[in-house]
Amino acid sequence: MGNKWTKEQEQAIRLRDRNILVSAAAGSGKTRVLVERLLRRVQEEGADIDRFLVITYTKAAAAELRGRIAQELSVRLAETPRDRHLRRQAMLLYKTQISTIHAFCAQLLREHGHLLDLEADLRLCDESEAGVLMLQAMDQVLEERYD
Repeated sequence: MGNKWTKEQEQAIRLRDRNILVSAAAGSGKTRVLVERLLRRVQEEGADIDRFLVITYTKAAAAELRGRIAQELSVRLAETPRDRHLRRQAMLLYKTQISTIHAFCAQLLREHGHLLDLEADLRLCDESEAGVLMLQAMDQVLEERYD
């Protein structure tokens, strides 16, 4: 917890009751700020970590974020080993929704797709399938426009 935060970082960590956008260059500490913001909510407000939804753009970023949260939880537990709430959070971390936006939306569709009459075997397409589907959609739109 010995991090030195800039004024802007501290503001992003502390702000509540509103949406915020953190936009900064690579390596500027965005992930550290997000981890600190999350863990302060957990420690100071007694929130359970699995009640948060953490969305990233890449699988690698989601895995890194989960790892950093686990690492910081371990550090804080080492500082206060009798903290039952923190120990509980370490257990809950593995069921916390930390994923890409695509994985989150796919999960929503799998769980609630029946309300939209979607097929039960819904899955995400890979990059090559997405490219083919995009070309097919583009061809269809252009054909309709030419008619």
